[in-house]
Amino acid sequence: MKVVKTKESKTLLTNVEEQDKQASSETINREEVKDSPFHVITIDGESFGVMGDYRLTEKMSKEKVKKELKKITWNRIIQVIMLLDEIKTNLKTSK
Repeated sequence: MKVVKTKESKTLLTNVEEQDKQASSETINREEVKDSPFHVITIDGESFGVMGDYRLTEKMSKEKVKKELKKITWNRIIQVIMLLDEIKTNLKTSK
């Protein structure tokens, strides 16, 4: 099979290589919030709080996310109960 390289194909290849470099340079950090089921995910300087696979907070600084997740409010309690119920439902349907 003969491969023909054109200027357009070289440009496309260069664009793909640049996108690969950008994607691989993205840093993802997962940090546990002590004495809680929550984690702080930081992607390229933006952080948000999660519980398992579920996002709990908006994007903000890591310190603000930790402070927000350590607050025990009625909203947070309801949020966690709803997530646990959804996880339970997903487990039942996957069997």
